[in-house]
Formats: sequence, C-alpha cells, structure tokens
Amino acid sequence: MLEKWKMIHEGNKEIEVQSEFKLLTSEVISKAAFGSNYLEGKSIFDMLQSLVSLFSMDYSAARFPGIRTRAEMDSEKIEEEMHKSILKIINKREAKLKMGNDFLGSLIEAYHEVDENKRITLEDLIDECKTFYNAGHETATPLLTWTCLLLATHADWQEKARNEVIVLLKEDQTAVAQNLPAYEDISYQN
Repeated sequence: MLEKWKMIHEGNKEIEVQSEFKLLTSEVISKAAFGSNYLEGKSIFDMLQSLVSLFSMDYSAARFPGIRTRAEMDSEKIEEEMHKSILKIINKREAKLKMGNDFLGSLIEAYHEVDENKRITLEDLIDECKTFYNAGHETATPLLTWTCLLLATHADWQEKARNEVIVLLKEDQTAVAQNLPAYEDISYQN
C-alpha cells in the first residue's frame, strides 16, 4: 500500500485514503479474525456494502402489502450468498480439525460446546461473523482516515507522535528487532 502511495505521490496525484483503508481493514479483519484470505473477505465486505446501499435506497420506498420491492429481492439474494460464503469459511476451518485461537475459532468452539446452555446455533455463528466483519470495517476505516487527516493537518501532532514512537523503540531495541519483520518481508507479502 505504501509503495503504491509513493508512486501516486510522485505522479502528483491525490490519494483516496478512505478506499485504501477500506481495503486494508478488510484484509486485516479477514486474516486476523477469520484466518481467511483477502479475496474471501473482500467478497463478504462487498456484499455487506451492497446490502447497506440497498437498505438505504429501499428505506423510503412506498410499501404495499404482499408486494416485495426489487431491493428486497436483491437483498435476499445477497444475504444468501453471504451466508454461503461465511459457511464456506467455517467449513474450511472445521475440516482442518484445528479451530485456532482467533475470533472464528472461538465461535466454532462455542458452536460445538458440549454444554447445551453455552452452545450457539449455526445461525448465531454466521450472524456474529457478519456483525464482526461489518462493525470492524465500519469503525476502523474512518478511524484510520481521520487519523491520517489530523496528522497531515497538524504537523506538531505528527512530530510528537513520531518522537513518541522513536522513544518507545529505543527503550527496548532488542524486543523490537526480534518481533518486527524486516522491511523486505513486509513489502513482498501478498
């Protein structure tokens, strides 16, 4: 992402950070919470965005009893596709026989809980995944965008934050060196 930004900046073009951060957050949430790849997560995020658009369009539409709107029919199709996509991620994880220690792993363990009082249904599991995808995405993207905007418009804040990071890194240089991947490793990741 940063290399792409450098190239855009060299061409004296503006960078649409909101859309860039939207991609970043979808990838991070997909990987960290669900162990899935970017493409699986992106399709779910795209479906969520489509649902939001359909709901906002259909909100003020006139309704007649017994007659469904086009937006309602489209949203049902999207809901069904999203259900299938999340179920596919769940089934792939269950096939590994190792649940993992991420959000999805915890949900699957709750789904397979022996105690019926603590067990969640498959629908609950899928709904929790949808909620996490949406809530994580809808909060992290604007946060990153506003942070960049504020740091860009307040050079003194930017300098203070930079100095704070430098001080923290100098305090424990060995731990930082052991825990951070090399720049080359980051730039070549998919």
